[in-house]
Amino acid sequence: MPLARHLLYPTALSLCLLSAAAQANERWYQVELMVFANETGSASEQWEPLPQLNYPSSSRFLVYPAQVEARLAEHPGASNIDAYGRQLIVMSALEESTNIPPLPAPDTAAPETALEPAVTEPDQDPLEPQQLYPTPFIALPHAQREFHGKSAYMQRTGKYRTLFHETWVQPVQPEATAIPLVLDSSGDIQDWPRLQGTVTLHIARYLHVETNLWLNTRGDYLPGEWRMPAPPLGPPSLVVEQPEPNMVEAPEPYYVNQVPADHSVWPGDPNAIPDLEQDMGPVYPWRHAVAFKQKRRMRSNEVHYLDHPLVGLVVKFTPLDEEQLHEMGLAEQRSDADTIAGLD
Repeated sequence: MPLARHLLYPTALSLCLLSAAAQANERWYQVELMVFANETGSASEQWEPLPQLNYPSSSRFLVYPAQVEARLAEHPGASNIDAYGRQLIVMSALEESTNIPPLPAPDTAAPETALEPAVTEPDQDPLEPQQLYPTPFIALPHAQREFHGKSAYMQRTGKYRTLFHETWVQPVQPEATAIPLVLDSSGDIQDWPRLQGTVTLHIARYLHVETNLWLNTRGDYLPGEWRMPAPPLGPPSLVVEQPEPNMVEAPEPYYVNQVPADHSVWPGDPNAIPDLEQDMGPVYPWRHAVAFKQKRRMRSNEVHYLDHPLVGLVVKFTPLDEEQLHEMGLAEQRSDADTIAGLD
């Protein structure tokens, strides 16, 4: 989606955070990750009544280009994607202002005199082409998913339901610096989806996947009507900053404290005693959550499964060499240039 790519282009460097020299020392992979629910999971399993469920203090998100564009359409303003995949939109203060015609664009035409091409000194080596890298943690098109056929088949059986399925590229960090990836949008929708939590991908001698996930369930396996307290909602991936209103200071309204003879209150009476029942926020629509916490080491170019009676995870790491990374970065650069040219 070209417009979304244009929105992401100014922040590509901030997403990488690292210099080209540092990136050259990292190992890049295309990651495909699928999480699914087993709809025929055994009801005889005994699950921990109050599992320890939490999000880490530091986490990041995948960036979905179509979502970036949709959010900006809903909240017009200046959009930026930070290094953790969070979108910040600062809404324009002039959005509803008077119709003031825009100022003419400054004359930025090139001078009539042609610029002389740069001359390389004879004793200097010509500059080598710069190694390009793609922007990491951008959700790739569905066509690049290797597990697409497998996912469709599993859902057709009626025994499984896909809860998360994405592919992206990234440099995989050592465990000490790896940042967990949030798989759900509970922090944005302020509700509890069926799947919540994070996965952490890191590397040492082997690649490692560590899950901190949980599956919200109807709790049909529980006795009686007991239900667990609501697990936490995730961090938000969208932050919208409203402009400060330009309001002329007005005097506070004055109300006459009059109460009818029968001591009742009129509808909308500012002197009415507020209802003691307050909005306590969203209500947990599930009855129980089952933790899915595992850690597995694996090799690249192999499909790996993490098993659980109620939920499963399929993952594959495909290594990317410098040539592949350069081609991806070049394609991204061309796409950005084409988009900007189309907007001129």
